[in-house]
Amino acid sequence: MIRLGVTGTDTGVGKTVLSVALLTLMGRRGIRAAAMKPIETGVTARGPDDAGLLARAAGVKRPLEDVNPFRYADPLAPRMAAERAGTPVDMRALDAAFERVTRDADAVVVEGAGGLLVPIAPRLSYADLFLRWGLDLVIVAANRLGAINHVLLTLEAAAHSGLRVRGIVLNAVTPARDLATETNPEALRALAPGVPLLLFPWTERTGDIEHLGATAHASGLDALILQYGD
Repeated sequence: MIRLGVTGTDTGVGKTVLSVALLTLMGRRGIRAAAMKPIETGVTARGPDDAGLLARAAGVKRPLEDVNPFRYADPLAPRMAAERAGTPVDMRALDAAFERVTRDADAVVVEGAGGLLVPIAPRLSYADLFLRWGLDLVIVAANRLGAINHVLLTLEAAAHSGLRVRGIVLNAVTPARDLATETNPEALRALAPGVPLLLFPWTERTGDIEHLGATAHASGLDALILQYGD
């Protein structure tokens, strides 16, 4: 089973865009994919609904409560949002949802929140959750000044946690180009030679599932799926 955990080097770097793209690529290959956003914060009646977009990209009708068991209104790290809401994250509920979502699936894409060490509950981070579920990492970083340090810190945290990294995706979060965006790919390939590095171009159509899938294919993100099992 393909088991991918999508983590970011920060918030707002494009984790949902890349998760949707990967799910769409899987669907095009006839892979029965499951999706999860275990915990989503900053969710309001008119706010973003990443979990709903992931569920549509997976193309499998699952209750939203399974795809996204815990939702909080405050735009904070999950542990802090849960404490303010008075509804702590229950690992037994998360495990049960993961089992239901992945039943009969060939693959699963689990999107985290923020970065790898973001706290979910006391003594529990996304690194712990991904390890618990046997997920390999796809690291998403915004292609801008600071990306090198953020990626290297995430790689170090992943290694410390015992997580395998499948690839790094540098995501263009703005159409503007500068010296940092031009040189980041070469620098990271030199500094992390054992990890595949892929580039995802700027797009305004972040809610267009088919467009994201086509863009991912054109950008070579199929490699993250094809290499699985190596």
